Amino acid sequence: MISPAMNSLLSKVFAAAVVPMIGLYVVLIRMATPSPQGGMEPTVALICYIAFTVLIGALSTVLLNFSRQLARQAKGQYTTP
Repeated sequence: MISPAMNSLLSKVFAAAVVPMIGLYVVLIRMATPSPQGGMEPTVALICYIAFTVLIGALSTVLLNFSRQLARQAKGQYTTP
């Protein structure tokens, strides 16, 4: 069993891990955006937008749920999802 202090720290780490993923999302979207100098076709760019949004959204949701669960455990509230 993990101590409450460690649960609190891990909760903050999981919540903070979402920020770099959002940065990665912005970089990938900018790379996929068509421009006059070149880039992807608009249809392929749209598919990339959808794929990146679903992937980053799902990973962010999982990280935030882990963060909430660890925060609850740090307070001593053991609830099942």
